[in-house]
Amino acid sequence: MTESLEKIPSQQSRVDPWELRQLVSVLRRRLFLIIPIAVFITGGVMYRGWLQTPIYSQKFQLFLDSTAEGGFNPLSEQRQTSFIPPQFRDFKTEMEVLTSYKVISPLLPEIQSRYADLDYDKLVKKLKLKHLQETAIIEVSYQDTDPEKIKFILNQLKQAYTNYSLNKLKSSTTQAEKLVDTQLPDLKKRVDRLQGELQIFRRKYNLVDPEQQSQILSERLANALQQKQEALTLLGETESSFNSLQKELGIDIKQARVISILSDAPRYLALQQQLQELENKLATESTRLTNGHPAIADLLEKRQRILSLIRQEVVAVLGVETLRELNITELKQLPAISAQQSSRLLLTQKLIETATQLQGLQTRLKYLAAIENQTRKDLQQFAAVIRQYTDLSRNLEIANESLGRFLTAKENLQIETARKVSPWQVISLIEAPRKPISPNLPRDLLLGGIAGVLAGVGVAIIVGKLDNKYHSPEELQNDTGQTFLGTIPYHKQLKTAPTQLSRNGTLANSAYWEAYISLQTNLDFLEPDKPLKSLVISSALPGEGKSTTSLYLAKIAAAMGKRVLLIDADLRNPTIHRYVDLTNTWGLSNAISGVAEAQDLIQTLPEEENLSILTAGQTPPNPARLLASGKMKDLLLDFQTKYDLVIIDTPPLHGFADAKYLASQADGLMMVVGLDKTEKPAVRQVLKDLELSHINLLGIVANGVKGYKPSYSGYYDYYYNKGKDDSDRYELIATVSSKEQSVGREEK
Repeated sequence: MTESLEKIPSQQSRVDPWELRQLVSVLRRRLFLIIPIAVFITGGVMYRGWLQTPIYSQKFQLFLDSTAEGGFNPLSEQRQTSFIPPQFRDFKTEMEVLTSYKVISPLLPEIQSRYADLDYDKLVKKLKLKHLQETAIIEVSYQDTDPEKIKFILNQLKQAYTNYSLNKLKSSTTQAEKLVDTQLPDLKKRVDRLQGELQIFRRKYNLVDPEQQSQILSERLANALQQKQEALTLLGETESSFNSLQKELGIDIKQARVISILSDAPRYLALQQQLQELENKLATESTRLTNGHPAIADLLEKRQRILSLIRQEVVAVLGVETLRELNITELKQLPAISAQQSSRLLLTQKLIETATQLQGLQTRLKYLAAIENQTRKDLQQFAAVIRQYTDLSRNLEIANESLGRFLTAKENLQIETARKVSPWQVISLIEAPRKPISPNLPRDLLLGGIAGVLAGVGVAIIVGKLDNKYHSPEELQNDTGQTFLGTIPYHKQLKTAPTQLSRNGTLANSAYWEAYISLQTNLDFLEPDKPLKSLVISSALPGEGKSTTSLYLAKIAAAMGKRVLLIDADLRNPTIHRYVDLTNTWGLSNAISGVAEAQDLIQTLPEEENLSILTAGQTPPNPARLLASGKMKDLLLDFQTKYDLVIIDTPPLHGFADAKYLASQADGLMMVVGLDKTEKPAVRQVLKDLELSHINLLGIVANGVKGYKPSYSGYYDYYYNKGKDDSDRYELIATVSSKEQSVGREEK
């Protein structure tokens, strides 16, 4: 309930008025417009189809065999299939070819002999080709008013298409034969020329077996590289040994050679021995004698003579050239070196041997490097020769293969030409059509009906767009964005028989009764903490049911136990007294003017104990002035203290200020909008005026909803009927019980 009372903000309430529900409502209201339009269009379509000349159509299917068309290669020794999947074929181009003048023109003489007026343009205009998806089939159809003519033309097209494909295939074979005959002489000359060039080349370079010769050179290079690697390894080891011996002995190779030579000279060794002994004696004497002692001088003189003899012996043994190579320091060291032990002499001899071996390895490496360079050079030269030889051999092989293929192709073409068949085949039977494709009365009726309904719906939508009246509560609420207080269903007898909607009336406990109860409840819950004491009811325009709503709302409030005063403040056109059959000689206008007391003018209804009515009274010259007076304000304050609810019926809001004056003095204003009557611009203008006047607009009520029945209305009948059935059942049980008691008393 509270959700229905929440006022939706204007920016959120502006929803699309042409949503599905409103569209259905519009279409339902415009059935009187949709049905005639649909019937008219459907009838027109049927009449046009009835007058139309029957048109027939027939078709056949043409299978475009891509394997047969392109599956033979004249340059191959065998028949090969070159199938092209349908998704990769250009069927659009093939269909253009089938409708081209080149293909159709051979048919025209035969066709025009029977149908003289049929030329190429007329034939193609009625001819349609369609490719069946994911297949290699093209559907050929032709339309005309004469079934026999269709059959004849399709048969001619069938023959033309198969002849065209066969001629196309034979044309390709003929061109291939010409190509073979043209190329054969040149191929033979080329083979002879290449054979002569290859023979001259082999003699020039003495090529017997190029592959074996290339292998020999490769093995030679590999062997040289291997020996070079081994020599390098041995050279490294020898250099290491040489350096180690030279370091251990502390001499170089020249000194080692001198020591080796002198070690074999006996006189040199004897002189060395004498020198050693003299040195030892000189050392002993020097410890006890001074340097100037005659004995020391004698020893020094002897040592000098021995050294002179050693030099002479060295010159005699080594020669002058060797002495020139040795410097003085090396020469002075020779006596000490030569006097070493035999093991040292062996190491010296090993050093000399190592030096000799090292020199030999270096010489070998130079020799192997020369062999490697020469072999590589030979290989490079031979590779160039081999490339030339390979190119000549390959060219000769290609020329021989080409010559062989063309010779074979010539034989294959001669065989293939003899067994050519059309790759395009007609796979369906061609017969004269029996049923016309147009007019098709069932189809035309269906399409005409659909077109008529759509046209009617379109016109209904356009009319609905141009309609400025409210036709549903949803449309009213969405357009105004105001609080929606309730919905009053339409009932034509309510005005003529107002007593029907009362506590004991025929409409009690019905959807109409509940509609006003719901409206009253919504008003009570607008501000639960502040009860609604006075309510002004008005509408935008006359005839929207504001007076009827005021009366029945007062009846419902009185039936709910409230003391209610209904005031007819429409001093311009009062109506309340006519609805309840009361006199209107004296009323509100007399009470405001002070002619009579208001309490004396209030009337009551016999059937409504809590409802009091103050009629409008005599019509004054200026109703708005009376209603805006202080007397009216005082009367309204007095009424609010004596009654639980004061309901004031006023003139329409559009064009009159009466309702605004009263609404400013009351707790609020309720606006009644009559559906199918009120125009939208008038309601919008009234709402804008109320907003500018700061009038407390409690909400709006949709009145006179035709065919509107809440989804929950079925529950009312269920509960009301259930209560009625229960009361009838209780009366029946009570009657039976009383009868049984009376029978029992009689039996006693």
